[in-house]
Formats: sequence, structure tokens, C-alpha cells
Amino acid sequence: MSASCHTPRLTRFAILAVTGATALSVAACGSSNQSSPTSTSPSISTVTSTTTSPPPAKGEAQVNGLIASVAGNSIQVTKDDSTNATVNFTATTKVTEVAPATLSDVTSGSCISVRPTKDQSQGGQPVTAASVRVSPSVNGTCPRGKEPTAGSTTPAPSGSPAPAPAKPKPLQGSVASVTGNTITVASTDGSGNTTQTPVTVDDQTKYSKLATATPESITQGKCVNARGALDNGTLQATSIKLRTAVDGKCAGPGQPPRGH
Repeated sequence: MSASCHTPRLTRFAILAVTGATALSVAACGSSNQSSPTSTSPSISTVTSTTTSPPPAKGEAQVNGLIASVAGNSIQVTKDDSTNATVNFTATTKVTEVAPATLSDVTSGSCISVRPTKDQSQGGQPVTAASVRVSPSVNGTCPRGKEPTAGSTTPAPSGSPAPAPAKPKPLQGSVASVTGNTITVASTDGSGNTTQTPVTVDDQTKYSKLATATPESITQGKCVNARGALDNGTLQATSIKLRTAVDGKCAGPGQPPRGH
């Protein structure tokens, strides 16, 4: 065979070899691409966070003070310590108002709270009333008020000012009868025992009554005792008790308006 014929044959072999190698390389790449999983970013978008923002801080609270203004369902109150507070109310807020009363407002079956003129032993013993507050019964019964917290019995250090005398414990119950200047109060103790206490009233006795009111009664210049839950610093009131201010000031909660 001549050299001229041998050279082209070698050239063809070389071309075929290169072509075959290229084909194998492409096939290998294709196989590698098919067998390797598609690379993805971490599945951040498919993970749902279970962390939520904490709810607004809430807690049972009360606001006492003078109503500075009322706008819609929001009350601005100047509190007893001269700071300001916001109270919101709704159509479901229970509104009551304390108003001046007289002995004629004390009737059989009504609920009564009597504050004695001094710390008198009760339990059926006669009591002289410094103030009387009348309120309607709830489902035919008179709710028991909270017992006052007992004062400390620890003697004061020598040389310190004498502590103010403790306020007399109020007598609470229902009116059994009214005869002249004597009100007979039926009360029940924690053991369920019922006693009847005669209460004497005189010209110095102050009277007040608690009655159901409407939201329209919430007006500037009245004293308010609002109870409810705090929501971001605003009191969402479940109950509002109104009373008359005296010379633009509010007496402590639970104290009756001045005058008869």
C-alpha cells in the first residue's frame, strides 16, 4: 500500500476517535446532569414561623378621679394623684351613679351599707349611722361587699407620728324594716348566720343611693370609679360608677357625697 493511501486512512481513524471521545463526553455530561438532583436554595419559603407577637399586656385595674372630658366612648380622667388616664366604654359597660338621698329612700328589701359613727361592736348591737348608702338588690339578694383589710398590729417606732385611726367597719345587708329613726338591717356572716342590727340615724347622718344610669350620664365634672382591664395603658371599662364632685374635687371611692 502506498504512503499516500495510508495517510488518509490514519486521518480518518483520528477523526473517528475524536468524534467518539466527544460523543462519550457529551453522554457522560448528560448522564451526570440527569442523575444529579437539581440544586435548590434552602427551603426558607416553605417554613412557616410559629412565633407570634405577644398579646397586649392586660390586667384587672381601676381608675378613680374627675372626668376632664368625654369624646364619643372615651373618657379623659384626672386621677386622684393628679396624673391623667384614658377610660373607654361600650354599650355593654355597666354604668351606675351615686346620688344624694334621704331617709325616705331607705325602704324594706333594699340593700344598705351603713358606716357607723365610730368603731362599734355589731353582731346585733345598736349602731349609730354616720352615712347610709342604698342600692337595689341583684336577683333578689344583696351582694356582700369586700371585707376591709385589717391594719397592722405592729406598734409604731418610738417618736413616730401616731397612725390615723382605722375607719369603722361598714354594716352591710338588706333593710328588714324602717320605724321612725331606726333602720333594722338583716345581715349574714360568712357562716350563713343571720343577725338583725338596729341602726339609729340622726340629723348628722348622710344619705346616698346607687342607681342604674346610662352612658349619657357620663359627663365632664363628675367623679368616676371605672373598673376593667388595661390595654396598652387604656382602661377598657366593664363597670363605671359615677358620683357628684364637691367643689370640683372627688372624695375617696366609696365615700358618699356631702350633704343630706
